[in-house]
Amino acid sequence: MGKTHLPAPVVMENTSDNGMKKMMFMLPEEYNSMDKIPKPSNPAVHIEQLESETGVVHRYNGNYNSEINRQVAKDLGDQLISDGVPGITEEYVLDNFQFWGYNPPFTIPYFKRNEVWLKLDENQVTYLQEQYPKLEGGLKGGSSSSHMKGRTMFGLGCVGLVVAAYAVGYLFRSKTDYRRL
Repeated sequence: MGKTHLPAPVVMENTSDNGMKKMMFMLPEEYNSMDKIPKPSNPAVHIEQLESETGVVHRYNGNYNSEINRQVAKDLGDQLISDGVPGITEEYVLDNFQFWGYNPPFTIPYFKRNEVWLKLDENQVTYLQEQYPKLEGGLKGGSSSSHMKGRTMFGLGCVGLVVAAYAVGYLFRSKTDYRRL
């Protein structure tokens, strides 16, 4: 629970029983006024201002699809139910969660940042704040940026190692192919 200063996510949510989805692009903070936003050229696209809301987020990486998003939302709901948050049911969670994706499709799955978001009402927020007082770096159980930075650097190191090993193997193979010339 807090402000995020990251690239604006693409939000997808189910809007009907026929499987139709609604896609929203949240604009960066510099578009803080409706008159600063470019007008869409497609009549099917419309701009609307949404009121500020508070919710909980479960962050995960990797590929995503509707089934994975529903399972992550269910897991988030199970945790909230286990924590005793009033008014949270599995049905409520599965009917009201939103998927937020931050990366283009060509991003390596390990580096994709995905989130499942669920709106909380004022009583639920108060309950969580009382149960889990704020600490430096956020609520207990939250991730800190230094943890993510270390994890990302480890991932980049692993990818670099794999690419280097592949390149060395390729050089040795190509060297043996040309010895006979």
